[in-house]
Order: sequence, then C-alpha cells, then structure tokens
Amino acid sequence: MFKKILVPVDMSSPEPGARSCVQARKMVDDWGAEVHLLSVMPGYSMPLVSTFFPADAMDKMRETVLSDLKKVAAKYFDNNPECSVVSGKRSQEILKFAEEWKPDLIVFGCNPKDIAGGELMLGSVGLSVSEKAKCNVLIAR
Repeated sequence: MFKKILVPVDMSSPEPGARSCVQARKMVDDWGAEVHLLSVMPGYSMPLVSTFFPADAMDKMRETVLSDLKKVAAKYFDNNPECSVVSGKRSQEILKFAEEWKPDLIVFGCNPKDIAGGELMLGSVGLSVSEKAKCNVLIAR
C-alpha cells in the first residue's frame, strides 16, 4: 500500500502522463493515497539562452504549465491534488523533488519506442528516474 505518489507529467507530451494519472487514480481509490503532480520545464537560465527571451517569459510559461497541469489533475482526480512546476533537467528535477517530498511511489508514463523491441525500452528520463529513485517506480505504458 502506497501513501504518497508522485506523478511527473511532461506537459509538452501529455499522453504518457495521462497513463500515469490513470494508474495513480486507481491507487488513490484503493488506498486513499496522496498524489502530487509535477511538471518540469526546460531550464533556459543559461546566460546566452536567457538573452533570447523576454524577462518575464519563464514566469509566463510557468503559469501556463501550472494551469494546464491543474486541468490534468482535475480531469483524473477528485481530491484536487497538489501540483508543482519546476525548471531544469527532467530526471534531475524529478529525483530532487522526490528526495524532498519523499513519495512511496513514482508513477512514470512512458511511450513505447519506434524500434524492434521498443515496447520494452525506456527513454533516458524514465531510465534515469527508475535507476536512481530511492522509492518504488511504476512505469505506466
């Protein structure tokens, strides 16, 4: 039985996140688990890159992503779970958030790869999170 479930959702490709939410919802219904949805935006804070964006671009993007993430949360969960948006490298930020929030389980969505045997393979983020997380990880396909 899991009490705290972290669900990372990539808002630029929400289909895997939808599968994660379906799996996490079952656990909420069965066990009353607490869920936290997390989205990681790209980190555009490097000085050279940041000069190409208006000063408030990251804030506006964060607001948009958080609004969209809350819509996903409302679609899949009745209990209005917490939602967070951070920026940086996806796997590093997911692991960092998990280290702080201390979930029992991370439910991670993954698309099958378009190669022979691809349904058995994970992408770089899913692989890194599943290898390095200090809690259980469920890959939702």
